[in-house]
Amino acid sequence: MSEDGAARRPVTAMTADQDFRTLDDDALLSSRARMRAELERLPPESPVHTALTALYDQSTQEVDDRARRAWSQAGKAG
Repeated sequence: MSEDGAARRPVTAMTADQDFRTLDDDALLSSRARMRAELERLPPESPVHTALTALYDQSTQEVDDRARRAWSQAGKAG
């Protein structure tokens, strides 16, 4: 459980199949925060760290894609 008493989904339970496109912005950012915290905790040479880094990179790509779309929409509106 987390500090607020809510059940915490283990970050290591996330898989490479995670489709970040299905998450809303808040869920995506929360997921990234959990992954970052887990990455800081894990030994860098561990296989789980390597797999989680790849997953984090995928989430970064989704954030970049959303930002690009938002900026593109803003440019068209202005």
